Amino acid sequence: MGTLTETLTKEKLDNQREVVKNEKRQSSDNQPYGAWLEKALNYVYPVGHPYHHTVIGSMEDLTNASVQDVQSFFKTFYAPNNAVLVIAGDIDLADAKALVRKRFAWIPRGPAVTRPSLAIGPIIGSEHREVVQDPNASAPAIYVAYRMPAARAAEGPAVDLLTDILAGNSASPFYKSLVRNKQAAVAVNGFNIGLVDGADMAVFIATGRPNSNPDSLEKALLAELDNAASVIDQASLDRSRAGSRFNFVDGLQSTGGFGGRADQLAEGFTYYRDPNHVNQVLSHYDAVTVAQLKKLVASRLIPTNRVVLVFVPAPKKPAAASGGSE
Repeated sequence: MGTLTETLTKEKLDNQREVVKNEKRQSSDNQPYGAWLEKALNYVYPVGHPYHHTVIGSMEDLTNASVQDVQSFFKTFYAPNNAVLVIAGDIDLADAKALVRKRFAWIPRGPAVTRPSLAIGPIIGSEHREVVQDPNASAPAIYVAYRMPAARAAEGPAVDLLTDILAGNSASPFYKSLVRNKQAAVAVNGFNIGLVDGADMAVFIATGRPNSNPDSLEKALLAELDNAASVIDQASLDRSRAGSRFNFVDGLQSTGGFGGRADQLAEGFTYYRDPNHVNQVLSHYDAVTVAQLKKLVASRLIPTNRVVLVFVPAPKKPAAASGGSE
């Protein structure tokens, strides 16, 4: 935090630039269906909105970043006035505070952080559909994304539970219908990204068998989504809530790591300006009702608020004929 901008050189930046480019290739560009997130964000959030693009950026963004760009960004955002420090474990409070002052007190504040507006309408306004020829895919897959209330909104906990109820595991109604009963898919999944401000995004995925019909798979998944309200009842809500409560409390058994006590304290203050948010999560889950979930389905899981990405295996290029004479 204190000295990186002084030691950053073009050589070091170029080295890390290639590391991140390789990470992008490995995590998305060269993976089956790897373009789904970038494409979904492009449609769910309008041009100019901070969520319109992925965090890692494009190859063009990575190539164009200069030493000055990185230094300016770092000085603005990686500064004491924009940081949250959590110390968790068996510590002596006075000693810990003394060490914090020693390591951080000398670092100057950065400039005031101007946060972009994340305000956005409740729905996309029209349906978007794109067929993606994917050279890395061996089977068709359908991704359906919706703009949803953000995690900070009153409906945020309901969004969490809704995606889990519908398609979060092999006991979910979408999985039972599409995989077990109709055998239209080999895998079904549903989740939300968990974006805190502005609007969140819910995603439902159905993966077919190799050489299966992508149009039939798309029709089957959309039919489940259009009928989602009918499969939500008190029993399914109770199951999902119990699972979410367990996962949250189980994470708190760890001091560090994602979902651990230190992480939850840091997230509580960073996202909600309340380190005590960790003690409110369970009560927020408990407050979700069947009526609230069905209202969410009726207002958000609608054609004018969805993005449909149809991934199909790209035709294989014929092998080049070998030349030469006998």
